Amino acid sequence: MESNVTSKLSTYLDDLLRPTIEDILKQSVVDQDFDFIQCLHHHQCSSKLKPTTLLVRIKIQNFFSLFQHQSVVDRIGYLLAKHRQNQPINHISIVTIERLLELYLKYTLFIFEDYIYTFNHGMPNETRFSTLLSNLCLYYWKTKKFQDNQQFQNEFLVQYNDELFFTWNQSKENLHIFLVELKEFSDDDTDMDIEYGQQINIQNIHLENRHGQLYSTMNTSSLLLPYVTGYPKVKYQQWFRSTLIRLIQLCSDYQDFTRQRIQMEIHCLISGYSNKFIESELEKFNRYFNVDIYQVQVNEITYQQLRSNLLKFERWQSQNYSSVIEFNSLYDYGAYHEFQKKFHTIWSTYTNSHATLSSKQTKILLNAKHLFSLNSLLTRKRES
Repeated sequence: MESNVTSKLSTYLDDLLRPTIEDILKQSVVDQDFDFIQCLHHHQCSSKLKPTTLLVRIKIQNFFSLFQHQSVVDRIGYLLAKHRQNQPINHISIVTIERLLELYLKYTLFIFEDYIYTFNHGMPNETRFSTLLSNLCLYYWKTKKFQDNQQFQNEFLVQYNDELFFTWNQSKENLHIFLVELKEFSDDDTDMDIEYGQQINIQNIHLENRHGQLYSTMNTSSLLLPYVTGYPKVKYQQWFRSTLIRLIQLCSDYQDFTRQRIQMEIHCLISGYSNKFIESELEKFNRYFNVDIYQVQVNEITYQQLRSNLLKFERWQSQNYSSVIEFNSLYDYGAYHEFQKKFHTIWSTYTNSHATLSSKQTKILLNAKHLFSLNSLLTRKRES
């Protein structure tokens, strides 16, 4: 969509509206499995659970094409005006923002079989800005039907990308009635895939209500490959540690973590990495977090203490910097560490006295992708 006639307009609107919209959504929308688990953990979802509580997942199949253009403009204008108390955003009035949104939606084009088309309903799903708008439109819909509903005063509700997850402490009959009303609530044609019960899958996470206790683990059944090869060795080192952290965060049971860790090590061996490499990365993990991973995996109390600390880990990291900037570069051959060192030296030289871009205020992430890798084309979701 970069070459679209509205690409510059969408970039401008994204920069203008993202801080305000993210502030509106921050308490109720997540876009990563870590954020989802952290939300369950810190908002005490378990306190809403009884042995009979149902877990409900609703996937909005037509997430990007759900809302009519005028509906998008009206909902976003209403929420922005309410949040900002009708005050302009960076000197741009809410009315002007609505007119710009109309232009973006009306003149965004796409090509199919050599013909040029416009969207008369919904918006493209390739852009971050469209995701932002869709999230805010769904937030309006969700607020009207869920959060303003007396039935949900004692329930837990969160949006994970295009899926809604909530607890239900009433009868199945009442749930069926509610779901029918939910489909009839909106003027827009909402295509929902609904799953509920004592256990459900949401994205790549498996959740269960086990006698009033929330249990979670990785749902790997939908994945053909849980990794992408073709990166330089240093990226695999970072991948190894981040995957260990992710497994501990997602697996509420230490035995599940042990099984997933062994599976991850097998993937490393299959990819050509030695057992020495695996042991070295485990030792680095132990030193960084001051633990012994082999003791953690056989001691539930030690595991739960480590998991509790890691659920705070990424939040603590993000609080140390006012912003994070990510750069991607193609990697062919050569000393990757030397490239990183030189890049950071040059960056520090030119930004050291800058108010926001200095190394003390901003974290720089360098991501290298192998020049010749085709594996990313082979990694895909298994069709259900």
